[in-house]
Amino acid sequence: MNTDHHINIEQSIDDLCENLVWSWAYLRAIKGLHRVAKLSPDSLDSYPQFTSCIYHGLFDVLFIKIYNFIDSSKGARGFPKLFKLLRKYSSNSNDLMTQIKNDEERFKNKGNIDKIKSWRNEVIAHLTQSNNDSSFYSNNLLHLTELESLLNLIEKILEHYSFLLLQRFNDTRHPSNEIEREIEKLLIKSKAEQHAETTNL
Repeated sequence: MNTDHHINIEQSIDDLCENLVWSWAYLRAIKGLHRVAKLSPDSLDSYPQFTSCIYHGLFDVLFIKIYNFIDSSKGARGFPKLFKLLRKYSSNSNDLMTQIKNDEERFKNKGNIDKIKSWRNEVIAHLTQSNNDSSFYSNNLLHLTELESLLNLIEKILEHYSFLLLQRFNDTRHPSNEIEREIEKLLIKSKAEQHAETTNL
């Protein structure tokens, strides 16, 4: 690859890294809300509309961010774009071409990816009949552990290409490593605050 090729590859990987940074952040924010709901349900019960808005909004944007990784539409900057660049610049590398094909199959065979596509295309980005279909929600249910597993896979694939092509590792988790603690600190009332509220009643 020449210098221009290297710049294009680096930009593509940088775009994917930034998308992953936000994906981890939104997932951790949802986990933070779940933790508060378990530790101190009263902290959320006091603000039901706000909690519902934040909760649904975080899931919507998380699904959009995950979809970005497999978006193959024109102008999109997901893995399909990176793979297209690599096929253009390094078609003579049999090992790299084989790796790309294997990773495309990994995405294709990952059942949770299909659910992400359904959420994005039928409920979040477009208002379709699925929004009123109760079976859609049960058929496309995704647990936080499944979403985390999916991000782990994305991270593993991304880091492989980053190190192979740029000799670089990326810490996409660090920017959001305090989110769960911050949400807990923000929303869970201290015993002193709870006592003060009870006393003032």
